[in-house]
Amino acid sequence: MSWPTTPDRVISRARKDLGLGESPNGSNHNRITVAYGIGDGAWCAMAVWFWFRPDVDLRKEITSDWAYTPSGVNGARAHGLWHPGHAGIRKGDVVFYKTPDSEGSDFVNHVGIVTGVPSSTTVRSIEGNTANIVAERIRPVGWIVGYMRPPYAGAGTPKPTPAAPPFPGTACFQLGKTNPAVTMLDRQLVRLGYTRHNDGNGYQPGPRFTTFTRDNVRDFQEAQGWSGDDADGYPGPETWRRLFTTRAGG
Repeated sequence: MSWPTTPDRVISRARKDLGLGESPNGSNHNRITVAYGIGDGAWCAMAVWFWFRPDVDLRKEITSDWAYTPSGVNGARAHGLWHPGHAGIRKGDVVFYKTPDSEGSDFVNHVGIVTGVPSSTTVRSIEGNTANIVAERIRPVGWIVGYMRPPYAGAGTPKPTPAAPPFPGTACFQLGKTNPAVTMLDRQLVRLGYTRHNDGNGYQPGPRFTTFTRDNVRDFQEAQGWSGDDADGYPGPETWRRLFTTRAGG
């Protein structure tokens, strides 16, 4: 039996909470913990429940003790939804981590919802109670203990990842210069929503590599978890590939 929701619906709901913190900071108190109703405590699993809740109550469908991450794993196992390791993980899966910087001996200690799989060695997930806020993080697959695959409505074989055209070379992307490859680049930035920097009339695809182009590319690079020289605003082969293969909203 499928659940009456979709990955996009749950992730969209979660993204509306990006930046949500605690009041006061460090208290584990916010609208998510209030809604869950068991008092202030570690709230990463409560956040996942909160984002599913308008459609599916994980405390009824999986376990009444959903707030405790090991119980979530055991409940997923009992319902035949558990997948150990990271092989096959995809957008919409509920991913359980064992993070190295957390205290305690539990076999899992953190959970989030997968929003994308940037590479064979990383996943991107939206999480609550990460540095006391809701944030989207890039995580190494080595932290993944396993994942729960919800029986989403209409779930089936995921669409194949689109292929990127050959990288045209760094010489195509010089500040103030024009090149047809810049228009191709711009179209991907617009498709993915990286258009924050513009001249006030919106960001439009065009052949000139401007400071707005560079800054929007930098936003995309930083969203991959890159920094320093890896997020300088100038596309290299990996930036180019990801711009074409990343799914909008994913």
